[in-house]
Amino acid sequence: MPNPCPPLSPRARLAVVVAASILAAGSASAQPGSGSTLTVTAAPMLTVPLTSGSFGPNEDFAAAWGGSIGLEYAPPAGIPLALRLAGAYSTGGFLPYQGVAVPGSLSEASIMAGAGMGFALAPPLTLRGFLDGGVAIGSVTAGESVPYAAARAGAGLDLRITDALSARLDAGFTYMFGLYGGFGATLGLTYALPEARSQGLRLFEFRTVDVKNVFPIFRSFYDENPVGAVQLVNTGKRTATNVRVSFIIRQYMDAPKECAAFERIAPGQVVDVPLYGLFNDGILSVTEATKVNAEVVVEYGTDSTQSKTSTVLVYDRNALTWDDDRKAAAFVSSKDPWVLDLSGNIAAATKDARNPEVNENLQAAIAFHEGLRAYGISYVLSPNRPFARAVLDAAAVDSLKFPRQTLGYRAGDCADLSVLYASCFEAAGIETALVTVPGHIFIAVDLGIRPSDPGARAFDDRELIAFDGRLWLPIETTMRESGFTDAWRKAAAQWRDASAKGLAAVYPVHEAWKSYPPVGLPADRSTVAPPAASVVRKSFAAELDKVVKAELSMRLASLGPVKDAKSRNARGTVYGKYGMYAEAEQDFKAAAKDGLLAAVVNLGNIAFIRSDLKGAYSYYQQAAKQSPDNPRLLVNIARVASAMGRLDEVTATLIKVRQLDPGTADRYASLALAVPGGTRAAEAQTAEVLWF
Repeated sequence: MPNPCPPLSPRARLAVVVAASILAAGSASAQPGSGSTLTVTAAPMLTVPLTSGSFGPNEDFAAAWGGSIGLEYAPPAGIPLALRLAGAYSTGGFLPYQGVAVPGSLSEASIMAGAGMGFALAPPLTLRGFLDGGVAIGSVTAGESVPYAAARAGAGLDLRITDALSARLDAGFTYMFGLYGGFGATLGLTYALPEARSQGLRLFEFRTVDVKNVFPIFRSFYDENPVGAVQLVNTGKRTATNVRVSFIIRQYMDAPKECAAFERIAPGQVVDVPLYGLFNDGILSVTEATKVNAEVVVEYGTDSTQSKTSTVLVYDRNALTWDDDRKAAAFVSSKDPWVLDLSGNIAAATKDARNPEVNENLQAAIAFHEGLRAYGISYVLSPNRPFARAVLDAAAVDSLKFPRQTLGYRAGDCADLSVLYASCFEAAGIETALVTVPGHIFIAVDLGIRPSDPGARAFDDRELIAFDGRLWLPIETTMRESGFTDAWRKAAAQWRDASAKGLAAVYPVHEAWKSYPPVGLPADRSTVAPPAASVVRKSFAAELDKVVKAELSMRLASLGPVKDAKSRNARGTVYGKYGMYAEAEQDFKAAAKDGLLAAVVNLGNIAFIRSDLKGAYSYYQQAAKQSPDNPRLLVNIARVASAMGRLDEVTATLIKVRQLDPGTADRYASLALAVPGGTRAAEAQTAEVLWF
C-alpha cells in the first residue's frame, strides 16, 4: 500500500492539541440562545472511512478512534449563528490488502473552523447543523508528516443538563482531500463558560415602573398584595438566566422583597412583575405625607445587576381610601394597651351588676357603650374628608384614627368611633362587624346565637341583623349623649331602611382582617385613665333595666294567658330569671296553694337567692317528701346544705344524685368541697339556680 503522507512528529501532535486548548480557555461568552457566548466541547470521536481519495470504495483505511476539543462563539447578531473552531486527533489501522494484513497505523491531527446554527425543539433540546473546513496533518507509522485539506458537514443534538452543561451528539461526513471520506460521530459534553462582562453591559430595559402611593396602615397587606408593577424587556442578544426581581424602599423596609424569579428570559421577551413589600414598624411613624425613593433591582446570571429608582409618595399613618370599606378593619386594634386597659376596667365595673338571663354579649354591648360615654368621647366630623363623601369619590384620601388616638383626643367621626368600639369588643373576645349604609358606618356585635336558637326568642328580629347564619346587634356609635338602647334602636332602623333598598352591607372584622390585617401603634408606655367604676355601673344598670323590661315583656307575651297553677308558675319562673323576685314569689305562692310541687321548689329558690337558707331548706325538704328521687331537687338541697356547712349531708345527697343521674352529679360535685364561710360556700350560694 502506498505511503499517503509523511509521519506526524510527536511535537506536531502536541502543538495541535495545545493550540486548541489555549483557544478554548482564552475566550469568554455563550452558545446561541444561552446566557453565555462561548462554549467548549470535549468528546471521544469515531471515524469510519467509506470512500477512497478518488471517491471509489474504501479499500485502505480501517475505522479510527480519537478525541476532539472545540469552541463555539455566538456573536450578538440576533440570529442563532455560532462560529466554530475545533481541534482533533485520531489514529486508525489499515484494511487487509489482498487478504494480507497491513501493519502500522494512520495518525491524523486536524484544526477546522466553520459555522453552525441551532434551533430549539423543546426547552432542554436543540437541533444543530454545522459546516467546517480546515487542515489536517497525517502520517503513517515511522513516516513523514504531510498536510492536506479537510472538510466536515453534519448535524447534532444538544440536551441541556444545567444552564452551563449539555450533552452533545454530532454526526456528519468528514472528507480528507485526496485521502478518504467517511462517517464521523462524537458524543461528549459541552460547557458554557461564564459571561465576559464589560462596564455598562445591560440586558434589560425597564419599560415601565409603576409604584403606587403607599399607605402605612397596609404595611402587612403589601406583603401579599402588589404595591405596584414593573415591565421588563430583554433587549440584549442573549438569554438571561437565573433572573430575580426585588423591590425595596430602604427607609421603611429591613430587606429587599423578592417579587419574582425566572429561570430564563429570552432576547426580546417581555415580562410583567408585580411588586410587593414588607414594611417595618418605622413606617407607622410617618405623620405627614413624604416622598421617598423606591428601587426595583434585577439580578441575573452569576453577578449581573440592574436597578431603577422611582419616586413614591408615602402617606401618613392615618391615611386610607374608601374604595373598599373593609380597609377600616386594619385600624381595629384589639391588642392596643389602652384598649385592653379600658375594656378590662369597664368589664370589671359591670361584672356584678349583670343579669344571668340576658345574653352575655348584649350585656357587654351595654357596658362598652355606657363605659365609653362615661369616658367622655364626643362625635365630631372629620376635618379632612368624612366617610359620608366616600360615595362621591372613593379614591380620595381620608384620615382614620387609631383607637388610642380617639381615646386620647376624646373625639372622632363615625369611622373613628366604629373602629374604637370594635377594638374594645375584640379585646374582650367578642366578634364584631362593620356595617355601612349610604354615607355612614357603624358596628354590629355578634350575639353568639343563631336565628333558630331558643335564645333568639328574647329578641325582636327587626332590631337585629341576621347575617352569615348569626344574629348581630347593631350600635350607632355616634350617639354620644344617648343611652345604649337608643343607640341600638337607631342603628337597627338605619339598617332596615338601607337594606330594604339594597344599600346596606355587613363586613365581619375577622373576615376583613384576612385581606387587611390589623395594625396597631407601637407601645409608648402611656396609659389610659378609665372612667369611674361607680358611674359606669350606674348607667349600665339603668340601660340593662330597660333591656330586661323589653325582654320580659316579650317573654311574658309568648306565654299566653295565665289560667292555672302551671301557667302561673311559668310566669313566676320568667319573673325570677329576670330578677323580679317579688312578682315571682307572688305567682309561686298562688301556684303552690293549688298543689303544684314545682312552685314549692321555686319558692325555695327565691328564699335561697335572698340568702334565707333556712327557708330555702324548708321548702326543698317539703318538696322532697313528694318527689324524693328528683336529681335536680336533690342538687338544690345539696347546694343549700353546702352553703350552711352541712358537708356530711351534701356528700350523702350527692351520692344519691349519682345513683339517679351521674351526669348531674359530676356537674355539681364541687359542692362537697365547700367549707363553712369559705369560697366554696359563697360559690354555692351564688351558683346558677335550678328553676322548676
